[in-house]
Amino acid sequence: MLLSELLDSRVLARGGDELGRVVDVRFRRGPRRSGREGELVLVALIVSPHSRLSFYGYERGRVNRPVVIARLIEFLHRRSRVIPWECVGRVDVDTVRLGVDPPHIPLDARRPIPDDDTAPAASEPER
Repeated sequence: MLLSELLDSRVLARGGDELGRVVDVRFRRGPRRSGREGELVLVALIVSPHSRLSFYGYERGRVNRPVVIARLIEFLHRRSRVIPWECVGRVDVDTVRLGVDPPHIPLDARRPIPDDDTAPAASEPER
């Protein structure tokens, strides 16, 4: 499977509800063998319910970034979440179907995902 086959795919929950689109993935490097770097293993999908754009690295907390751009990226990707690869049941053309209900893992653990889509995200100012 190629990464390009996953990016921008719709992600459907076990019950058929759309959770969003794959905007990025997370890999883990396997153990070194014979002095060579370990292979990359896909461990999670990053799914955004609001945007199809990449994070451009801004989701990583240690990246120095212009505040205005960081806030825009945070707004576009509010309620984005990490879905472990183990939750994937099947990958079809342009669609990832989950085999089990995924845990709620926010992209930034300091900003939990609200229970419903009407609640303001932590990065959105309350009015």
